[in-house]
Amino acid sequence: FVDDRISFAEFGALKPTLPFGQVPTIEVDGVTYSQSAAMARYAAKLAGLYPEDPVAALRNDMISESMYDLANIIVDIKYLTKDEAVKAEKTKTFVEESVPKTFRVLEGMVQGKFFGGDSIAHADVQLFDVVKNGLTVFPEITFEAFPKLQAVVENVQANANIAAYVAKHQK
Repeated sequence: FVDDRISFAEFGALKPTLPFGQVPTIEVDGVTYSQSAAMARYAAKLAGLYPEDPVAALRNDMISESMYDLANIIVDIKYLTKDEAVKAEKTKTFVEESVPKTFRVLEGMVQGKFFGGDSIAHADVQLFDVVKNGLTVFPEITFEAFPKLQAVVENVQANANIAAYVAKHQK
């Protein structure tokens, strides 16, 4: 695939032509698609990271969707909430309640090196993405109480393909 990043000015020109007027998008056979979760599942299927078993896929999606729930709160706090007092209160709730509640549940779902055992899957990559790209703006969030999740993140990061992608796109 081609990772084509655009400037804010380029986005303004492209916006009317994009599904839902937003990025990211993916083009397949000349058709443009959007919605991050749909694109992530598509990419996971192409990469062999999406469970074939329907129940395993359901479990994978449940875990992944919990990551999208956290990511949506991060976007709200970081980009959409303008009032500093409201932002501080939302941040406090996120750090002290939302993340620990979600991570407590997810900690119990780890089954070996990853959520689904010893093979990396889509849900593991979603956790890695939220931790490495989303939670970094909240330095008060730590993994001390969640050693299994920390291990999943480390195991994903050790994957050769993930490591190569991260190295290429580090800021």
